[in-house]
Amino acid sequence: MSTTRMLTTEEFDYMKNYQSFIENRSQHQSMKRKLLKEIINLYGEKFYRLHEGTRKALDRLCWFAAEKGFCFPGSTYLGKIYEKSKGTIDRHLKELRKQGQIITVYRRCPRNNGKGNPVHLFVNHPFFNHWVKYLQLDLESNVEADVKTENTENAWESKSKDIKKQSTYNLSLKDLNKYLRNKVNIQLSSDYVPSYIPTSFKNAVRPFFSYADDIYELWGKVQLAYKACRLEKPLEDVVFLAVQAFKETVFAYKRKRIKTTFTAYFFGTVRGLFAVERRREVQLNSNSALFYNFLEA
Repeated sequence: MSTTRMLTTEEFDYMKNYQSFIENRSQHQSMKRKLLKEIINLYGEKFYRLHEGTRKALDRLCWFAAEKGFCFPGSTYLGKIYEKSKGTIDRHLKELRKQGQIITVYRRCPRNNGKGNPVHLFVNHPFFNHWVKYLQLDLESNVEADVKTENTENAWESKSKDIKKQSTYNLSLKDLNKYLRNKVNIQLSSDYVPSYIPTSFKNAVRPFFSYADDIYELWGKVQLAYKACRLEKPLEDVVFLAVQAFKETVFAYKRKRIKTTFTAYFFGTVRGLFAVERRREVQLNSNSALFYNFLEA
C-alpha cells in the first residue's frame, strides 16, 4: 500500500535517529530472516525462480529495514548493485505494497517541494505500529483507495474483488493470512495478549505499551531472564520482581539514563533482580545443609 503522505525534514530526522530494535548482529540477521520469510511466503515457489539479483535486492531491503522497521534505498541504487533495471525493482516493490507487506511514504523533494524519494515501512516489523501512530497514517482509507485504483486500472482482477466480499470462512489459507495481516495485526490491542502472561504484569505494562506485541515481547525477556538465572521457584512466584523491574526501567527512561533500548535495559534489570533472588536461594540451601537436624535423623 502506498500513500501520498510526505515526510517533513523533522519527521525523517526523527525516524533516522530513533532507537534501534537491534542490539547485535545476531538479532539483525534474525529480524532480516523474519521479514524475508514473509516475502518468501508471499511469492511461494515463484520466489526461488526469480533472478538471483532480484532475490538479493529483496534480501537487502529486509536487511536495511531490520534495524528500525523502514528503509529508503532507491530503486536505481538497488538495480545498479544487483544488475537489474529500475523498472524491475519498482515492479516488485509495487507487488509488496499490493500484498500488504510494506507501506510507502515519501520524502519531500527539496527542489520543487513535491514527492521525493520513497520510504518503505515494513508491516511485519515490531516498530510498524509506532510509525503508523507517529506519522498518523490512515490505513483504512488508503486501502480503500488502492482497491478502487486497482479495479479501475485492471478490470481482469474482478475475481479478487469477489473474494473480498466473501466470508472469511471461504477464504483460502493465503487469502486468510493476508486478511489477518491487513485487518487484525496492524492494531492488535493489549486485550489480545496471551492468557498465560500474568495479569499483574499486563496491568503494570499496559499504561505504557498498549499493543499486544509489545507486552508479549517484554514477557519474553522475563522468561529468558528466568531461564538464565535458573531459579528454583516457579516463575509465577517471582512475577512481582518482573513488575518491579519494569517500574525501575520506566523510571530510568524518564530520567534519560537508558543508553541502549528500553527492552534491553528492562532485560538487564529483571535479570539482575532474578540473580539476587537466586543468591538468596543458594544461601538458604547452604544454611539448611550446615544446620543438620541430628534428632530427626
